[in-house]
Amino acid sequence: MLHKCDILLISVNSPILLGIYKNGYLVKKYIKDGKTSDILSSLFDEILHNYKIENIFYANGPGNFSSLKLTHIFLQTLYIIQGIKLFCADSFSFTKDEFINAYGKIHFLKQNGVIKTTQLNDKKNARFELPNKLDSSIFSDSCFPLYILPAL
Repeated sequence: MLHKCDILLISVNSPILLGIYKNGYLVKKYIKDGKTSDILSSLFDEILHNYKIENIFYANGPGNFSSLKLTHIFLQTLYIIQGIKLFCADSFSFTKDEFINAYGKIHFLKQNGVIKTTQLNDKKNARFELPNKLDSSIFSDSCFPLYILPAL
């Protein structure tokens, strides 16, 4: 019998973080370095063999554009095929850092609830964290990738 759980996935940048939650509390975490395209399917293959996923909570951006697209398509497929409910929140919900790298010296910044881009002198990589307790109130069930493309 598979154990029921919820998942929190942060795949907007490397490393990819995935937490297994039971009764709202983190019981296991995975940290995988590399590309989302190389990691996501094998990671979920392992989890689906050991757990019955009820809900997936995830960061829907901002972050790496390709990772956002791939994560969205992958999770929507799980929703359609297995009926797993999806909930999302912006990436700033999972970091204490002020900036999230877009590319080069361009970064995302959230001020007064609005996410925009800004240029910094030095590249800063946000450090994301899985919370010990999952706060479902910060998530929405209207899940689309949060694409914020800076002007080139």
